[in-house]
Amino acid sequence: MSSFERFRELNNKRRSSQASLNTHFIFKGYPSIMITSDQDEESCCQAVIVNQQEKDKAYIYTQLVDELPMGTTWTAKNLHWLVAEEIIIIKDVDWHKYLSYLCNINVEGIWGYFIGPEKHYVNIQNEQNTSLESLQKPVLVLPSNVLGFEDKIVIKGRPWLVQEYDAISSPGLIYYSLRATTISKEEAEKHDEDVYIVRAEEKYEDIIIIPEEEPEETNTYLIGNNIDINVQTEGGYFHCSNRNIKIKKHTSNTVVFMLPFGIKEVEIQVKRQGEVVTRTYKTE
Repeated sequence: MSSFERFRELNNKRRSSQASLNTHFIFKGYPSIMITSDQDEESCCQAVIVNQQEKDKAYIYTQLVDELPMGTTWTAKNLHWLVAEEIIIIKDVDWHKYLSYLCNINVEGIWGYFIGPEKHYVNIQNEQNTSLESLQKPVLVLPSNVLGFEDKIVIKGRPWLVQEYDAISSPGLIYYSLRATTISKEEAEKHDEDVYIVRAEEKYEDIIIIPEEEPEETNTYLIGNNIDINVQTEGGYFHCSNRNIKIKKHTSNTVVFMLPFGIKEVEIQVKRQGEVVTRTYKTE
């Protein structure tokens, strides 16, 4: 064997050894633990959760084969972690790194993260994700569109009004900006839960698709790309089969969206008179 061949063989063994050690900490490191999906109890994986004491954020590390979708929640030792963002590492590594929030609120069976007025207000429009001091703008982060515009959520007896929300910036997550409000004594007496929702009064209008009206005889509609589609719903309920659509407006009773070029078909679900209605939109 020549010197070059011995050198090449040594490098191959070194790379193989490094790749093996690359994920070694996930299985045998001190913070290594098995996490279970809140959405599917049969789904679990080995992970490392690293957070500072008394902090409500943490990094979750998993193997490359174990991907954690944005907006999913995972349980470890009765703590629920909401996956908010995947941290892209420039160096070649054999693991995923995710930023997650420690859930502290459950809204209609969905775990979320509530930043109260005593904490920092997260400015979701700031690209650097900087925290700003504020005593007036608490934020609620949920993985599902549970609340609509001007809905009220009562948390341990204190009511908050949804004044705006962002369902676009972070796929899989919805950031609700809240402000303090009031509810009637009669409404409060109807509930005994720690957390409950008081829906805004709904207003109904005919569904309109621009540039032409939506036909009523079918649930499949032909449209053009980059054309505004206006649909009515209840309680802000809206689900779409493709997250790459562009949502231009989303309130408690109206959703305006469009299909960018490249998307040929989507299926959406809205709520009408308490029932979920499914519609399919195809580009011409």
